[in-house]
Amino acid sequence: MNKLLIYIVLICFPVLVSGQATVNDSVSVTTEVALSVSDTVNYTQREFEPGFKERYKADEFIYEIKPKPKTAWDRFLEWLRDLLDSIFGPSDEEAVEEKNGISWGEIITKLVAAILIIFVIYVVASSIAGKEIFWIFKRSGKKISINEIMSEDLAQVNFKDLINETKQTGDYRLATRYYYLWLLKLLTYREIIEWHPDKTNSDYLYEINNPGLRKDFEYLSYVYEYIWYGEFAIDEEAFTKAEKAFIKTLNTL
Repeated sequence: MNKLLIYIVLICFPVLVSGQATVNDSVSVTTEVALSVSDTVNYTQREFEPGFKERYKADEFIYEIKPKPKTAWDRFLEWLRDLLDSIFGPSDEEAVEEKNGISWGEIITKLVAAILIIFVIYVVASSIAGKEIFWIFKRSGKKISINEIMSEDLAQVNFKDLINETKQTGDYRLATRYYYLWLLKLLTYREIIEWHPDKTNSDYLYEINNPGLRKDFEYLSYVYEYIWYGEFAIDEEAFTKAEKAFIKTLNTL
């Protein structure tokens, strides 16, 4: 009986093994089919809109911060700061100052602002007091200073003799000065102007009521300022023209 069972098992074993192999093969094929299906997914290809690159090149999409262009004032401060660094010390000192909240730029800016404020106050105060600031701001307003008047002692001066002496030495510039002082003296004596050491030639001009005399005085003031204060060399020919104009006006007084 036992032999019979063993014989039956031996006969059936190959059949069982073959069936198992068949099952494994079918599973393998099924897996390959599933993988093949996953590789065939459908999709729709999209394209960028026209002008896509140009639109994103606009300024609002540029996040790089561009340095602010330097003005002439910035360049001046930079130059002055470098100059001060080269004179007073290396850049390490400047770094320490900046760390403490103070820099050359701040110092220079505040210093320049203070100077400008002081200058403006001085100009306003001087204008209120009726005085001139600098001759370059008012060329036609040269003052005949009190020292010039008193040094000549106008009441005792013989201007004709002084002018002849200066003409002989060729000092036409000084001769022109004597002519102008002589003119002021006569205008004062005729009570046409009221002389004052702080008055300018423009002040005297406004005091002259006669239109013709006012025009002559304005021209002679220009000649005097050009020659005396301008410190220009004057030759005999130019002086002769100026002399004729002075003599013409003096003869009317």
